[in-house]
Amino acid sequence: MNGLRVGPRQAATAVDTATAADLGLLLLRLGPAVIFTVHGYLKLLGGQFDRTVALFMTVNIPAPEFSVWVVSVIEFLGGLLLALGLGTRLVAGLLAVEMAVALLRVRWPQGFVGAGEFEFLLLLVCLALTATGSGKVSLDTVVRARRRTGGA
Repeated sequence: MNGLRVGPRQAATAVDTATAADLGLLLLRLGPAVIFTVHGYLKLLGGQFDRTVALFMTVNIPAPEFSVWVVSVIEFLGGLLLALGLGTRLVAGLLAVEMAVALLRVRWPQGFVGAGEFEFLLLLVCLALTATGSGKVSLDTVVRARRRTGGA
């Protein structure tokens, strides 16, 4: 029976572990958040829209201009939402799909080494965030808490 009791030291260790995991998820979100926000901004407002349309045309992505708008908005807003930890699973899932398409349509023909590693890493991070969610250091946690308490 004594083995089932949790003393103050074990409880503190459990809290420290949960806190470390939540901080780890925050860091895991912030990396792609910065990358996607910057890349989305550059496509939308930084003069890279036409260049990206030309790239989409060369790799035969349908409706290239519309597709660039969609990708740009997903990257820019998705990056901001990842940073805030709001809608993390959905946003990370959308970004994972984008990275899968980028790998298959653009990077894969160029090879993995020297071409696809970056998108592959972003894909895996986004899949991890889709699976785990945002952690406690996020607006997702605030939204869940308010729903439980009736919006108070």
